[in-house]
Amino acid sequence: MLTATRGAEGLLDPVAQIVREIRDQAPEITPDRVMLVGAWCRDTLHACLGHEFSTSATRDIDLAVALSGWDSYNLLARSFPRTGDSGVRFSIAGLPVDLIPFGEPEDPRGTVVPPTRGEAISVWAFSEIFEDSRPLAVDPTLDIRCPTVPGYTAAKLAAWLDRSAWGEVKDANDLALAAYWYAESKQVEDELYDSPRGQEILVAEEADVERAAARLLGSDVSTVLGPERVAELMHRWPGDLEMLVHNFTATFMPPWLSRSERRREIVDALTRGLAPPD
Repeated sequence: MLTATRGAEGLLDPVAQIVREIRDQAPEITPDRVMLVGAWCRDTLHACLGHEFSTSATRDIDLAVALSGWDSYNLLARSFPRTGDSGVRFSIAGLPVDLIPFGEPEDPRGTVVPPTRGEAISVWAFSEIFEDSRPLAVDPTLDIRCPTVPGYTAAKLAAWLDRSAWGEVKDANDLALAAYWYAESKQVEDELYDSPRGQEILVAEEADVERAAARLLGSDVSTVLGPERVAELMHRWPGDLEMLVHNFTATFMPPWLSRSERRREIVDALTRGLAPPD
């Protein structure tokens, strides 16, 4: 069970209110079929891991909804006013919320065409990320799903490949934050020093803890995705490497991400974890 720390008091209140309204309008969409994604997911993971410094000004509320068909999504679309021009953004509890469908309606796998939009949306690996997700208590009586750090990272890897092609670089910032989470994690430290897999990675990375943590993160992402999705990812990864390295940082800027050469080392270690060398 994921719970936010005291420093994030109130962070999940809007999410709880939104999910209650969804449940009231479409009872067949139970809270355990709703997964927090996007910027609010980032900030929630950040808080659950015990970090209190600010991440980014972007705080959109995005919810992925696991569907068995379009009927329940159409019911939601009739229940809440649409806002913006994306076709999947609705006003719920007075807040703009992106409701991203995935699951059975995907055709082909990894792509959906919401009836409210008429154009395809990529939901690549959402099903795998959902299967790996954990319960998130948005209030004492209401649990939804939240990706693990590797699941969140998997989504961000795909987002980087999609959006960097159009010059959008914010996903590199989020990937750097995920690498920071692993590098600063006591659980990851224990894995590196106390498990055979972790020790093998630590030796391979010459006892460089930040690099080893990034490689472990890549390995954990691969476990979440499975071989087929990893092969699809690596066919495209890393996109524009120089752009990725340049933007692989964040506002907090830990010392080990301050130099371009070091950022390249971390990205390379992450890549080795995703697809170990033969």
